[in-house]
Amino acid sequence: MNFKSKESCSMKKTLLSLFLGFLAAVLVSSCATENNDRPLSDLVMHMAKHVGGNVNALMLPDPVRASEGVSMMIAGREVAFYKYDLNFSKQKRKLEHIKQTGMLYISGIPFEAEVNGSFVMIDHATNLKKKELIKAFQSF
Repeated sequence: MNFKSKESCSMKKTLLSLFLGFLAAVLVSSCATENNDRPLSDLVMHMAKHVGGNVNALMLPDPVRASEGVSMMIAGREVAFYKYDLNFSKQKRKLEHIKQTGMLYISGIPFEAEVNGSFVMIDHATNLKKKELIKAFQSF
């Protein structure tokens, strides 16, 4: 009887360890992609630090159904960034569509889009620093 108790305790400890490991993995992965609480200005500073460039203009978010937008001049070309607020169902649906298709349409014109959490980057496809832009954007 004592032997079964030790086995039972060992099994419970193993299951608890597995569950806690799974929970930690879920929390870490959700933190990596869910950045809805971060402002667009944080992304701009991050991009400027990693690939250079500076703010060019504020972008109207209405045509892409985002909360806010900004463009930066990087390597002599404009790159645009948009933030979608996941607390609003329309913006959340729009962001999901962009993730699925890899495209953001503005007035019927398709733009290749990168998505990282609540943020979208466009106009990077022909930039000389395309690889660095994608790497920096995904690391935000």
